[in-house]
Order: sequence, then structure tokens, then C-alpha cells
Amino acid sequence: MPAYRRLLKPAVWGFYLIIGLEFLFMISPFALYFYSSYGDVLNFLHRWPATAWLTGFFLPHVSMTTSPALDSLKPWGFRLAGLGLLIFLIGVVQIYGAKLFLRREVTGGLYRLSRHPQYLALAVLGFGVLLIWPRFLVLLAFVTMLYLYFLLARWEEQQCLEKYGDRYREYMSKVGFLGPAWLTSWIPSFPAWARRPIAIVATYGLVLFVAVAVAGALRAYSLSHVSSFYTGNAAILSPAVLEAEELERAYELAVSDPAVRSRLEETGQGAGWLVYVVPASWHLPDLPLESWQEIPAEHRSGHTTPLAFDRGLYKVLFTKARTHRPDSRGRDIVTTAYGREPLLRVQVNLDRSEVTAVESPPASVVWGDIPTPLY
Repeated sequence: MPAYRRLLKPAVWGFYLIIGLEFLFMISPFALYFYSSYGDVLNFLHRWPATAWLTGFFLPHVSMTTSPALDSLKPWGFRLAGLGLLIFLIGVVQIYGAKLFLRREVTGGLYRLSRHPQYLALAVLGFGVLLIWPRFLVLLAFVTMLYLYFLLARWEEQQCLEKYGDRYREYMSKVGFLGPAWLTSWIPSFPAWARRPIAIVATYGLVLFVAVAVAGALRAYSLSHVSSFYTGNAAILSPAVLEAEELERAYELAVSDPAVRSRLEETGQGAGWLVYVVPASWHLPDLPLESWQEIPAEHRSGHTTPLAFDRGLYKVLFTKARTHRPDSRGRDIVTTAYGREPLLRVQVNLDRSEVTAVESPPASVVWGDIPTPLY
């Protein structure tokens, strides 16, 4: 057996581990434990401009948008992740049930609809996680996983043809690669030239390039539907959908306060600011806005983002962008930043046109110094 084929399965599971760690972070009470090790790997990527972008997000995660399609992606991600997990478990029951009862072949149930239902299930699960936690690194791991699954499935089919001959050939004629034959008949077989290592690597590189280009376009589309405005050295964002006047008033009120101006001047020019205008009743652990102790106990299980909130009271978080391009301005501050350094938390009251508090925010998000979504 060629060495690269022996490495296919561990390689697939290695890339799936990247996706799985993100999913465990999303759903597990042990998020701090997972990120205590995984976070170090992500922060290691920040050392170089060529890799820092991998930890960024290409879809909104903490922000609501003016696009219903964008806002529906995360709920659909949870549905798809659940569906993929269910299909996978059914496939496991079929496979190990057949082994338990000493059946030689499994061609019924899910295997009547797809020749590779478990690969299909893991692909659906992985895509769901990608929608929930749309990090560029997860995208590359997902695409790599799909590519390796395809190679692995074709190789396994060749083994089955050698072992079962016409019986498996007849099965292939009736059941599609990943679904019913009438639905997946368009999936091509590898021609001889495409099985060469150089062709496999070249195709993989092209697929990755297209995936990243599409993700970049989705990021631009997402930022155009997030409540925001930009000055020369600041990108002002809101995770809530605010009118432009509300967003600008909250920022201008905060930045015009003498104590705020003085504190910001102490930070120097350098990189631009990432500023967040957050409704006072919202709690977002993905932003370095409040410590764990400051978040009310009943809101510590996740994001608290009520649609009905007081539109006169806001928390304005000033952060300094961590970037390899300190000359970035406007929207480029968001797209080139790989993190942020918390500076100030300012409480503002728009109804009374006053700053009610100037405070120091926590040094990081509640899980520590890890790369979390910027918008």
C-alpha cells in the first residue's frame, strides 16, 4: 500500500480535529480548558503576516446584520451540525450492528441511499460548524477534509471492487457516491491523469484558493451589512443593528469626553482603533467588554442580545487593533487586524447627552487572550 494512502485516514481526522475543537468550544462548559491549549496554537499563527489572517472570521458571529440571509446562517449551522451527527450515529449503528451479527456486507438503510453516508454525515456536520464558527482556519480544514474524504472514498471503492468484484460494481450502479444515483451522478470519476500526485496537489491548491476568495467576498458583504462607520484611524462597529445617527452619537459623545481623550492620547498613534458600541443590556463574552464576574449569573451561558433594549444607553469599548499593518485605515482596520488590545469602556447616555462612567475593561475576553470574532 503506498505511504500516502496509509496516511489518508489520520490526515482526515487531524483536519477534522481542528473543526471539532471549535465545535467543542461552542457547546462545552469546558471551553476554557480547550482553549488553554488550542488558543496557544492560534496565537502562534499571529507571529507572521502570512498566517495571522487564518484566525480571522469571514462571517458575522457577535453582530446582527441588516441581511436576513446572514442572520440565518448560524441557526442553520446548528441544524446542520445536529443532522450530520444524527446521520453519522445511524451509520455507526449499521456498521457495528453488522459486525455484531456477523453480516458480511452493509447495503441497506443509509447505504441504500449513499455509498458513503458516514463521510456525508461528517461533511454536513463540518459545514454546520463552519457556519457557527466561520474562522478562515476552519474553512481551510473543512475544504482539506472534504478533499481527503473524496480521495479516501475513491480508494476504498477500488479496494471493494478488488474484493467483491461484480457484486460491488452492481451496487455502485444502483447507489450514488454521496446520495441517490439520480442526484449525484454528476460527481466525476478520477481520470488517470488526475490520480497523479502533482495533479492532486494542483487541484487541491486551486480549490483552496477559490474557497478563500469566496470567503473574502463574504467578509466584505458581511461588513457592508454590519452597523458601522469609519474615520481615518477608527473603525466603529455595533453588534446591534443601529441607525447611523445612534452609532455616531454614541461614539462622538464618548470620544469628546476629556477623560476619554486624555486616556486615548496616552496610547499614542500607532495602529487604528476598533471601537464597539454595545447596548447596555447586552452581554457578549466574545468581546473584551466585561469580566466573568461583571456578567450577571443568569447571562453567563452565552450571548445576551435582546432585541428590545434601551436605545439611549450604551457601552462604548475602545480597543487598539493588533495588526501587522499599523498604517491600515477605515474598513481595512477590521480586515487586517488579528486581535485587539482593550483600552477603555465608556458608559454613555444619549438621552441626557452625557458620559456616565469611564472604566478599564478586562485585559481579555472571559476565556483568556485568544482570538475571538472582531464583528
